[in-house]
Amino acid sequence: MKQSLVLLALTSTALLAACGDGPAMRTPGKAAANDVSGAQASQYTCPMHPHYVSTDPNGTCPICGMDLVPASADADASRGDGAIAVAPEMIQTMGVRIVPAEIADFGKSVRAFGAVETNERLETVVASRLEGWIETLAVRAEGDAVRPGALLYRVYSPDLIAAQQDHLNALDLGNESRIAASRQRLRSLGMQRHAIEQLAQTRELIERVPVYAETGGTVAELQTREGDYVKPGAPIMRLQSYAAVWVMASIPEADLPLVAAGLRVRLDFPSAPEAPAEGTVDYIYPTIDPRTRTARVRIEVDNAAGYLRPGAYADVVMDLGGEARLSVPSEAVLRDSRGAHVIVALGDGRFAGRAVRTGVSANGRTEILAGLTSGERVVASGQFMLDSEVHLREGFSKLQPFTSTPAGPGTPLSALPVDASTLAEIDHFTDMALYVHEALTDGYRIDPYFLDPALGLGETLRIRFSNTKLVPILENAEAALRAAKTVRRGEPLADELARLMKALEPWLLSGAPIHYRDAGFVLFRDAGSGHLWIQEGGDPRNPYGDGEAETIAWPDPMAVGGAAMETSKRRAPVDPHAGHK
Repeated sequence: MKQSLVLLALTSTALLAACGDGPAMRTPGKAAANDVSGAQASQYTCPMHPHYVSTDPNGTCPICGMDLVPASADADASRGDGAIAVAPEMIQTMGVRIVPAEIADFGKSVRAFGAVETNERLETVVASRLEGWIETLAVRAEGDAVRPGALLYRVYSPDLIAAQQDHLNALDLGNESRIAASRQRLRSLGMQRHAIEQLAQTRELIERVPVYAETGGTVAELQTREGDYVKPGAPIMRLQSYAAVWVMASIPEADLPLVAAGLRVRLDFPSAPEAPAEGTVDYIYPTIDPRTRTARVRIEVDNAAGYLRPGAYADVVMDLGGEARLSVPSEAVLRDSRGAHVIVALGDGRFAGRAVRTGVSANGRTEILAGLTSGERVVASGQFMLDSEVHLREGFSKLQPFTSTPAGPGTPLSALPVDASTLAEIDHFTDMALYVHEALTDGYRIDPYFLDPALGLGETLRIRFSNTKLVPILENAEAALRAAKTVRRGEPLADELARLMKALEPWLLSGAPIHYRDAGFVLFRDAGSGHLWIQEGGDPRNPYGDGEAETIAWPDPMAVGGAAMETSKRRAPVDPHAGHK
């Protein structure tokens, strides 16, 4: 997403400057300094429990009883974004160790138990094709070995004798069509090819027709005896080859996404040490056992030497997930009722909690699927005390309004106390509008996981700016993004883009228009439907069709009475990919 990177790459100074410098903005300067000093003079906190804030200069902490001290500017700033500030000496005392999130090549080994079973692909059923009596049964019991081409039994059938006579008559007459028809009749009655060739050579009827094994194996089931009368379709015996067997293993549900057909696995058979030590995943069954939360995986193993028998126990080891993944040390991931989260080091002794979505864990590292980017620094040790403080600070922020940055229902969007960090958080919603626009004009399906960071920030921003005009903007934008995660492409996605842009329109035009103008973005409106979209310069690429596009000029919030929005009509190019890299 080329457009998104432009917003995220802006420096903090540029972000502050881009918001404008109206009298109500938190920008560097004398006015901002007066605000902070005023907040310091009226707020006091406990040095051991900085989340406790009071306006009584002579008060004491209700938790530890210590005298309150004036709240510092750093404490006020940290409380604005849910972070905490920790003195350098305290960081050293707590043993805080900070590591970067990085792309690492690691995997995990999954151990499971399995049992040897017969390979159903190597099973053959011998069935009768005609009515007759079984004679000269060469196979007498289950377990007898049968080689390909070996005699199984002989059968006496009056129908087959009559069919043989017709074939001999056809041979005597030399009628090729009749010879072919009589031969086909013998084949349909179950007479094998070499028996038919013997009949043609000897010109003598075969009263007891032999039946030979077409494949080899071991007699697993014998369903007839010598002298039995059989009908067409009656099963005679079942042959099973053990040249290859299956091992059925139970794999935990969480590890199934990493298992694929063709994966080589390590095997150990306590009852057969000489058996092959490797196998290949042949099939993953589509159901989960609700009691054990495992799925059956079928592993094919070579058994030409015959060491393995059905029912034998197998110890299975699968090496999974060996490719490079974004990860952090496993001890950096904390889990509680809020889910998985980490403590992010923001610099200058400031730390904040952040929710993450984790993947596989192995060799002391845990994969991060969402919530972090490569290079961001997280706390790998000493984070429990920091997490407790961050959690208390977040809980306090939800119960008590931010008195250092007052805003109410009547506060204009341009006058909200938005600093560089907060503006970057709001920009996540604009980034999603750029991403959806790109997906529509380039014709690909959006990844729903890309929308999660913006949705995760929505709740924090709504709490921070409760009872202000920004809340309905965020609520409507979140609703559009949640719906976009479901539709993902095409006209329904275009409808959600229109809904998202309608929600963001007040913020784009009244909140921080100069920020987006200086970042090189252009706001367009479809002349027919009136739907908005935003893109990075260039010719308009209409995500709603090929209609005319109106360019909406960014208003100057410092102009008296507000600047009139000028529009100019330009035809959107027919090619949706024109000028786009």
